[in-house]
Amino acid sequence: MAHQAMDTKRNLGDQGLLKAEDVAKVTGVSVETLAQWRSQKRGIPYVKISRNCVRYRQTDLDSWLAERTVLTDQSRSDRR
Repeated sequence: MAHQAMDTKRNLGDQGLLKAEDVAKVTGVSVETLAQWRSQKRGIPYVKISRNCVRYRQTDLDSWLAERTVLTDQSRSDRR
């Protein structure tokens, strides 16, 4: 998943702002669910540029994904 996020960032240049469609591709969460989360003030932090323009910062998406990383026994032993 992180590899996809990096590919998306490269395609956007250095700005690091993602559309909901970009976030949906990376996370597998639908655009509709992202919209529901925004209306409920939950989920991935976002930037409201204007009334009809919402973007997600790459750094916020990366942090959100990192918070949801589940370490397995294998990954814990690799970190020793």
